[in-house]
Amino acid sequence: MTGKEILLEALRGGTPERIPWVPFAGVHAGSLIGAEPELFLRDASLIEKGVLHVCERYKPDGVPIVFDLQIEAEMLGCELEWASETPPAVKSHPLAGQMPVDMGVLPAFDVSSGRMPVVMEATRRLQSGIGKEVALYGLITGPLTLALHLRSAELFMDLICDEDSADQLMAYCADIACSMAKAYLDAGVDVVAVVDPMISQISSEHFSRFVSGPLNRVFDAIGESGRLSSLFVCGDATRNLEVMCETHCDNVSVDENIDLAVLRSVAQKAGKSFGGNLKLTTTLLLGSPLECQKDAIECLDKGGASGFVLAPGCDLPYAVPPANLEAVARLVHDPYERDVVRTLEA
Repeated sequence: MTGKEILLEALRGGTPERIPWVPFAGVHAGSLIGAEPELFLRDASLIEKGVLHVCERYKPDGVPIVFDLQIEAEMLGCELEWASETPPAVKSHPLAGQMPVDMGVLPAFDVSSGRMPVVMEATRRLQSGIGKEVALYGLITGPLTLALHLRSAELFMDLICDEDSADQLMAYCADIACSMAKAYLDAGVDVVAVVDPMISQISSEHFSRFVSGPLNRVFDAIGESGRLSSLFVCGDATRNLEVMCETHCDNVSVDENIDLAVLRSVAQKAGKSFGGNLKLTTTLLLGSPLECQKDAIECLDKGGASGFVLAPGCDLPYAVPPANLEAVARLVHDPYERDVVRTLEA
């Protein structure tokens, strides 16, 4: 089986010949070719080159094109602030201070605007080059996180005090997500991951009331295309695991704040595959190759053989030492290396 076939079988809940591995390398892919985030995320050739370096060095079964949750916000009028080792941050919110909220002030959304043409060109090139062997992920900003980008923290008050405005904004953001998903699907990705870290900041009641419906519209659109979907939430979303797994996605992925054994139990009851959750900072960024392998062993043991994808808990930091990720890759692909690490742990 190709790595892509192994991953897709796991995402569908099956038991492939080994557990698949997806290093979520966003701007870290730029670090491998010496490109800072702003330059990297504006150049299709650099994105392609960076992703190819990820594939060469880390032997993944799947890989994202980019990991940038500000693409849609920028297209809708948010100003961005760039840094040397992270994706950009949103620094202005065009719907802040409005009452009632009026999406009419936003520019018309068009997937041919902003940096999307660059990302789509990179996607097409990678699909043509490595698409038969490696599954390509298109990552889109989830409705709640995009709503926060546009509205600012005032969104959280809307959830309590102005439900109609919150509903309208969430529906609008779901429309944007559907447009982004279609663009990625048309360009040939295998998986669309809806990345919505703000879900970790709300209650399960607010999730069910405001977020489930918009998310399901996106997941249903992806499912109708015959491709697979993932709900990817960074942060401690433990209280929302059950409602997350009740959505129409195929896979739920989480970060290190969530016990993988708990996620496994909840996801399998809901018929979902699941992924995670290598420690980003304490292990991958600051640890040794052996410490990274031990962390991976713990994840593999908790995840089990069926419907599990080994992955970092969120976007890889820019400066993760490549040797740490190469060590994880060896562990994934070499049963003997796993046996050696288990012996060292004993």
